[in-house]
Amino acid sequence: MISAKLIKDLEKIGFELDFPSYSSNDDRIFEILKTNNQRLFLAIPLLLRKDFDYEMIINRLSSSSKADYLQLKKEFDKIITITNKILILGNMDNSNTQSLIYRNSIREEIRDEEFNYYYNYFKEFSKKSRDIEDKKLGENIKIRSKLNINRSLSEIFSPAKIRIMGKIFSHDKLTNTELKYYYKSIKPLIHAILNERMNQYLRIIDSSKKYY
Repeated sequence: MISAKLIKDLEKIGFELDFPSYSSNDDRIFEILKTNNQRLFLAIPLLLRKDFDYEMIINRLSSSSKADYLQLKKEFDKIITITNKILILGNMDNSNTQSLIYRNSIREEIRDEEFNYYYNYFKEFSKKSRDIEDKKLGENIKIRSKLNINRSLSEIFSPAKIRIMGKIFSHDKLTNTELKYYYKSIKPLIHAILNERMNQYLRIIDSSKKYY
């Protein structure tokens, strides 16, 4: 088995391994519970905010020894109780966990230090999750912006001109032939596009009513 330490260290130099992902939220929760690792249990409240099948997870846990099953079920019920309290405290939707607690008569006593332990990590992980989502959103905006620019460029410039401008934008050195082509065929077009009076003229054309 590959150590987590080695995987994280390799990721720092850009090397990543592809691992199969879990097909459902239930699978993730079950696998975490099966590890019986208190550190990994901290991730469960984040997963409980999504849909999950409590009965199915409990049934899958029953395949363990009776002692393990009772211990893991107790841990799971305790985490559900903690998560419900976290959601209430954060003014988040707790209808799923609250209904689950009521239907299954879950009554786990939670110590303050235990709750605070989960709550502090929940806030930290939630912030990281939002940061990841913000980063993804920013990357998607950049991609869409680039697609829009490329579409606009293709309306004016030939593929050869676009390729040369791309090299200039990326600070890549042009060949002598490309440099001559730039000054002869590309730069005059750029200057025409950037001309303020030309822009005003084109805006008037674009905004005026068209008569046919």
